[in-house]
Amino acid sequence: MTGRAEHPDRPREPGRDLAEELGDLGYLELFQRFDENALDHVWRRPDASEALRQLALHPGTASVPRFLAAEVLFTRDPTFPAPGDRGVLASLYAEALRQNMTRMANPWGLPGDLAAPVASHVLALGDAAVPAFAALLDDSTQLRYSGSQEATYGNSYDYRVKDEAAELIAELIGVPYPVHLNPDERDAQIDLLRQRLS
Repeated sequence: MTGRAEHPDRPREPGRDLAEELGDLGYLELFQRFDENALDHVWRRPDASEALRQLALHPGTASVPRFLAAEVLFTRDPTFPAPGDRGVLASLYAEALRQNMTRMANPWGLPGDLAAPVASHVLALGDAAVPAFAALLDDSTQLRYSGSQEATYGNSYDYRVKDEAAELIAELIGVPYPVHLNPDERDAQIDLLRQRLS
């Protein structure tokens, strides 16, 4: 780390790369602080909306800055995303879940509650997100929640990447998806969901 994330109001270095700046800040600095200084700083860049769009949709760039660019756009630009861009973004958001790009599970929502920001952005992608998240239905990587009450509740489920993916898919295709505390019962639900998708 360069220490720049601690000073979001510092003037931008001449020619500083947007992807580098987003990577330095990370999800926590951009979206989890009580103020929006870092987010405002990124949004005030010249031609921020177009530059962020180009970054978010550029598959040759590292995934973390692309994901953060998309999150900034979801937060600040009501026209984002264009319908034709949803497939690319769906793959990016599935990768964000797989790689834990938010550094904690809270932005993806607690078990049984998809109102959190990143989960709601996935739902905004519509049907395009289903195949990308279906590819995660075998991923048993643990998700960890932080905080006090959220962490106690969320971590009691031993929630996994595949559980979050399944809950998102069920919401996207409009089928009931009861969230069980027991992982074995959730695995049975995932098997049923997989059958629906086949």
